[in-house]
Parts: sequence; structure tokens; C-alpha cells
Amino acid sequence: MSDRERLHEIIDDLPPQQVHALLTLLESAQPVSDEEFARRLAEAPEEEADEETVASILAAEAEQGEVVSHGELKQRLGL
Repeated sequence: MSDRERLHEIIDDLPPQQVHALLTLLESAQPVSDEEFARRLAEAPEEEADEETVASILAAEAEQGEVVSHGELKQRLGL
């Protein structure tokens, strides 16, 4: 799966308020540099994810071949 296809899949699974927040971040009157985009992304408030969302993200990462240790999984789930 290409990066673009994966991005579409991720966006399709976002709740409406997150889609709006992402759209606000991506839309601008003028194009922004990679550095500016990274800065805006870094400054965006972090959202809490429920266990189902975290599990879905971890499952998607596993499909891509990312190996996650038991300790890392527990840390990501806040256990």
C-alpha cells in the first residue's frame, strides 16, 4: 500500500472533529514550508485516544511489519 493510500485510509477512519482539525492545519492561504508544517503539527494539541483507537493503530502498524515489544505495547497502552 502506498503512503497516499495509507493516508486516505487513516483519514477515512478519523472522527469528524479530527477531520476538521486536520483540514484546518493543512489548509492555508499560502503554501507553507516543510519546517513550518512540522512546527504547526508539533504545536497542535495532543488528543487522548481510547483503548480501541490505540489498538487499531497498533494493529495497523503491525500489518506494516513494525515489531512492537511487549514492554512498548504496555507503555503505549498506558499499562
